Amino acid sequence: MSQQNKPIGQLLEELGFITKEQIEVTLNVQKANPKYFGETLQDLDFVTSSEIAQAIAIQSNLEYVNLEFVVPSAEALRLIPYNVAKAKNILPISIDEDTITVATQDVNELSTLDYLRKISNKNVKFVVEDKKTIARYAEMFYYQLSNPIEEEITAIIKSSLGDVEVNIPHLFELFLNSAIKDHATDIHISPESSVTHISYRIDGVLQHFYALPLKLHNQLVARIKILSNLDISEQRKPQDGAFSYEFLSEPFDLRISTLPTNHGENVVMRLLGKNSSLFSLKQLGLTKANIEKVERYFSKPYGIILIVGPTGSGKTTTLYSALRKIDSLKKNVLTIEDPIEYKFSFIKQTQLNEKAGYNFQSAIRAFMRQDPDVMLVGEIRDHDTAELAVRASITGHLVLSTLHTNDAVGTIPRLSDLGIEPYLIGSGLLAVIAQRLVRKLCDKCKVVKETTKEELLTLGFSERILEVHPEFTLYDALGCEHCRGTGYRGREAIIEILEIDEDIEDLITKRASTQEILLLAHQKGMYSIKEDGQIKVLEGVTTIQEINRVVN
Repeated sequence: MSQQNKPIGQLLEELGFITKEQIEVTLNVQKANPKYFGETLQDLDFVTSSEIAQAIAIQSNLEYVNLEFVVPSAEALRLIPYNVAKAKNILPISIDEDTITVATQDVNELSTLDYLRKISNKNVKFVVEDKKTIARYAEMFYYQLSNPIEEEITAIIKSSLGDVEVNIPHLFELFLNSAIKDHATDIHISPESSVTHISYRIDGVLQHFYALPLKLHNQLVARIKILSNLDISEQRKPQDGAFSYEFLSEPFDLRISTLPTNHGENVVMRLLGKNSSLFSLKQLGLTKANIEKVERYFSKPYGIILIVGPTGSGKTTTLYSALRKIDSLKKNVLTIEDPIEYKFSFIKQTQLNEKAGYNFQSAIRAFMRQDPDVMLVGEIRDHDTAELAVRASITGHLVLSTLHTNDAVGTIPRLSDLGIEPYLIGSGLLAVIAQRLVRKLCDKCKVVKETTKEELLTLGFSERILEVHPEFTLYDALGCEHCRGTGYRGREAIIEILEIDEDIEDLITKRASTQEILLLAHQKGMYSIKEDGQIKVLEGVTTIQEINRVVN
């Protein structure tokens, strides 16, 4: 049977997104709540909207695009009016000599195809993305087309140099909108001797965006404090707060931190989108071999799996992406989170509430009375949580959690520091996954870079990685309007997996040094985070400069 003739459910199963059991449950739910098959699958959290779109793309023999990494041309947006794009749930992306490329999920809507041909006087090429994503980005890009945020901010800053009174609440909203549009995770407002700097953290790197006259700083900080319910008069000590914000119907939570400096109060705001989308392990950038390892360990009946790394390294996202591979129809899965970031059907999710006395330790104790198969503990922070998690893992339960360490082997001494005996660590641990996030090269502007094996060895490439990947194509980060001149757009994970077999367990129990454990792990074929990153360089995903920036 050709891909075009296959039902969407069969394609999703072949892609590994759903199982036969999930299809059967979906069909049963349809009887009680009649909806389209794909809609019911999403309601049950069996698949994401992007996975449905990927299956539709294969079924239709069309290209799937991720709009997060696409910047439509102004020419394409102007050719198709917003009211048409909204009504048809499409997004024009680009134009060449005689063709306009348009993102849609309704690839078989011939009336839309004919209408677009007439209105644009061009051939129409459909690419596939899911409806919700198209609607969100269409609203954002058309808004930017008619209300260029950067130009308005620049105009306000220029006018503030005179005697014009600045509308601070409106200016602050523009900063928020600009940060959201550029996928920033943090906004920094930093006063210096003569100006205040506005910077955004994008793809893990802080980038300077605007400089404001210093006279606006106190007004801006006061506005943020009012929204965050902070004390406006207190400027001598740090304060923490939060507030909610909405941009183009999309909700966001902002966590605020103020810090007194010699030039005034420094403000950092963390932007948290409420509509977080789930990823697959492949989307996170894991290699095929690593995906197989992760899926194998997450299917084990008991033991503890830890995902480790510094703050902001994507630990939670990887944890939940792997959690999706656990058959929650056959296993009782319970979670304690701080806060609940992704919602799953058939998984019992609970949220930390320290004031009510509901913490990680009390949750694990409660879980043990709930006939659990799998327990997800958001983070191991102290001795009690670590001991309960490890003991649960050696009494017939699969325990998943995160921990702050720099590498996989460093988890062993970290657990020892938390007071866990080596024999418990060795017998409880199944695997440790350490990770970082590296920026991906911008597809629009990356350029081929000529090199040789000898040059790569000089740059620090591992000999065994070059033996496994004798053919390669390297690229340089050039920079263009799509990536704001950085040469990078988006991020993906590089990881190392320490598998605890009998030999490694024996070393742990004997209190061997981390160097001894690391040496044996490498002899057994473990690639370090840096080596995994080097593979990404050889595959043309990122650059050696980016790997060296992220990994020591």
